[in-house]
Amino acid sequence: MRHYIIRHALEFVVIVMGISLSFYLEKQNATAYKDTLKNQSLGRILKNIEIDVKDYKFNLIAHNNAIESINWLENHRDQLYLKTRDSIGFHYGRALIINTVFVDNQEEYRAIQNSGLIELIENEEVVLGLQNKYSYHKFIKFLEEMIQKELSVLSEDLYTNTRLVSPKLDSLGYLFDRTFVGQLPIPHPVFERLITVGSLHDYYNARVKSRIRRDSVLRLRIEKEIQ
Repeated sequence: MRHYIIRHALEFVVIVMGISLSFYLEKQNATAYKDTLKNQSLGRILKNIEIDVKDYKFNLIAHNNAIESINWLENHRDQLYLKTRDSIGFHYGRALIINTVFVDNQEEYRAIQNSGLIELIENEEVVLGLQNKYSYHKFIKFLEEMIQKELSVLSEDLYTNTRLVSPKLDSLGYLFDRTFVGQLPIPHPVFERLITVGSLHDYYNARVKSRIRRDSVLRLRIEKEIQ
């Protein structure tokens, strides 16, 4: 009788251990699967960061071109009558046209956030870095909207005071071949608004340069997370 009880007790223990092991392995497999999904999402976010940095660098060049032309007009405002109409038109056109539209692709970040996979990220600095990055994008787009709002006020001045000589595009894809056909000197209110636009371009560039540095750090942390 005693042997019978012991044998059945052992059988019961083996069954319980088998069930427990099965649940454990199932849980481990599910965790491993979710971890794989998390790493895949982070990998796609890494690619998005690379694209963002390329956009940032393009935008920096564009805004620098606008700043260069605004400064040229401001520095020569009292001697513009000594400059050629083509030179004035070139800088006037760039100053009143150039702005950028940052493409804020948050799809992969929202996916990892909404699926709960973001909770599997071990490094809290990665989580905070992603939150900061995508909220920062909104601010960058807000600055672009502010610049565009100011430029919209000057749009009539552009078409009244310049003539497009040809549809040539510069290396960034902006029309540039204009000649100035308006009256000199350029009105003071136009210069005041251009100075405001120039300061916004400067501030935009400073923020974008900061974002590039932060993205560089974030990229390294994500790479370490998915190793």
